[in-house]
Amino acid sequence: MLSQLLKQRYQVVQVLSQGLFCRTYMAQDTHLPEHPTCIVKHFLPSSECPIPVEIRRRIFTREAEALKKLNNYDLVPHLLTYFEDNLEFYLVQEFIEGHPLNAEFLPGKRWSENKVFQLLQEVLGILNFVHSQGMIHRDIKPSNIIRRKQDNRLVLIDFGAVKPIWNQLIRGQENFIPVEYSTIAIGTPGYMPQEQQRGKPRPNSDIYALGIIGIQALTGVHPTQLPEDRNTGELIWQHLTQVNPQLASVLNNMVHYHFKDRYKSAKEVLEALLPLKNLYTPLHESDITLLSEDFTFEPQIPLSTDNTNEVFESEVSAQLLNNYTNDTTISIFPSKSALLMGLLIGAVSGLILMVVSYWSLQVIAPAQVENSQPKPSGLFR
Repeated sequence: MLSQLLKQRYQVVQVLSQGLFCRTYMAQDTHLPEHPTCIVKHFLPSSECPIPVEIRRRIFTREAEALKKLNNYDLVPHLLTYFEDNLEFYLVQEFIEGHPLNAEFLPGKRWSENKVFQLLQEVLGILNFVHSQGMIHRDIKPSNIIRRKQDNRLVLIDFGAVKPIWNQLIRGQENFIPVEYSTIAIGTPGYMPQEQQRGKPRPNSDIYALGIIGIQALTGVHPTQLPEDRNTGELIWQHLTQVNPQLASVLNNMVHYHFKDRYKSAKEVLEALLPLKNLYTPLHESDITLLSEDFTFEPQIPLSTDNTNEVFESEVSAQLLNNYTNDTTISIFPSKSALLMGLLIGAVSGLILMVVSYWSLQVIAPAQVENSQPKPSGLFR
């Protein structure tokens, strides 16, 4: 595939992912100057999907038309074009330079509440737009959220799993799509709620996934490892971290087991977060870089300016300060070696002082006594 030129134009340079419904490639547009990078998605490859070509074409066209609606929004990749080549179907999207959010998730490391709050606000804003266009993403997860290099804004990618809300089944005389092809569960374990696993996603299925990401960020625990209540199916996570009860309440309402118990829309979640806005300071670009996030007690080691766009887990919070207070002793006294040297010098100095004092008593003092005695008078000669 790497040597193939799609539509005599797009040169595949790297395979990014391979799945049952979509293969994703990084490619270069050989028809444009400097061969800019783009993303090519091989939609429903015939080798993986035993679906008749007519149905694949119909689903593909519907998907492309849906993605066109997102082109005027800056925080999703723009659809550049789409085409059919040898009965295979391809989407070409804008390449977003940056790094996926999963690069910021390190096992056992926790984000500050401030950073989680901003994550929720940014992605909820994107979901509010996507849902307003009548679409569900269905695969919200850290690797599908890119922190854009140019401005550190979060961008939602991988809309290959997008599904129109009002058309979960297309039932027309001429364009009927069988149930087995239109209710297939698409998503990622841990981030996918139970209704989505049954192939019946809803707008708040995306809200569930984002809430899971927020909990993962606060606890440092992957969602597949979070305990749950055996009776209700609700996640049990607050014992794993220290979090503002109001923020925890919002997250819990995002991730309820049953979709009826969750927020119904992204706008509703944003309104629930509004009273908390004064508790959290907006993060600036410099606050999201490695220089400020990767807290260290070794300032003598310079940080390369080339890495300021790499973002990792941060514990710069009350919890982080508690961790350092409890686990790390920061001494304001001299080191042991300097202290021993001082004691040695003091001991030697004291010994010398004692010797000099003894010599003074034995030599100098008798001489002074002898000189102070009166000389014999001449009368006794």
